[in-house]
Amino acid sequence: MRQLSTGAATLFAVLVLAAGSSSKAQAPCATGRAVVDSARDDVLTVLGGEGRLVAELRQEQGINVNDIKPVTVTDRAVCAKIAAAFNRLIAPGVSYAVLRVGPMYYARDPDQRRATGVFTDSSFKVLMRLGAELPSPRP
Repeated sequence: MRQLSTGAATLFAVLVLAAGSSSKAQAPCATGRAVVDSARDDVLTVLGGEGRLVAELRQEQGINVNDIKPVTVTDRAVCAKIAAAFNRLIAPGVSYAVLRVGPMYYARDPDQRRATGVFTDSSFKVLMRLGAELPSPRP
């Protein structure tokens, strides 16, 4: 097996470290009490609702309205993957709450003027958006 030169090995190590640090910057799990409590209130209000679409979502996901127990997600990989569900780039350093509800995730939009949040399945496919989605501003 070929060995890398010292320079190549150093460059490789720098690239790996840079990739790791940028993924951390792009994976901001908010765990502040106010943000998480607000997201939890969203989940309980929406999933506890009587609407047909919500009832259908609960049924499809096997969630009993009496057993809704949102759990705060701190796994940076999950937070990074769910960011795509917002349909826009989230600026580095911006955090947002992610909760696990049975087999689903709920991510609270960091910009509440744009939308409230999004429910996804465990593969991060969007199941339901909350609030009016506004187009991203053009540069």
